[in-house]
Amino acid sequence: MTLPKTALMTLLALALFLPVSAIAQERGTPEEAQAMVADAIAFTREVGVEAAFAEMNSGESRFRDRDLYVFVVAADGAVVAQVADPGRVGMDARSLRDAADTAYGAMIVDHATPDGVWVEYLREDPITGDITPKASWVVRYDGYVFGCGVYLTQ
Repeated sequence: MTLPKTALMTLLALALFLPVSAIAQERGTPEEAQAMVADAIAFTREVGVEAAFAEMNSGESRFRDRDLYVFVVAADGAVVAQVADPGRVGMDARSLRDAADTAYGAMIVDHATPDGVWVEYLREDPITGDITPKASWVVRYDGYVFGCGVYLTQ
């Protein structure tokens, strides 16, 4: 049995684009990262710092979705909440360096503003394992920096 040329072309197109589409669905967008940070700040305002950070560090948090997760750093650089890896709580974020030896943790703490700003650096992509550009949306609120990052893939 021979497939018509149009059917063959459709199957080929699906085979080529489905993997890209599947990866795209596994990734959060910059807009979703910004919304997650806004939600984390609103939640903190509503329930208080102690309850909010306990929720974020619980391992079962609404502040994690696919490759997006919230982190919070105190003004002195201490990590106070890290949804993806609560084991980082207490570490000095200013000591974090990327694959190009850029002190991205210090950039996050130093460059965050009340209106929010993007900070770019390199990280290992958990999906591909490659060193990939990443940007974190960071907002300074009530003495803390709230952030969420996205991988900048094509």
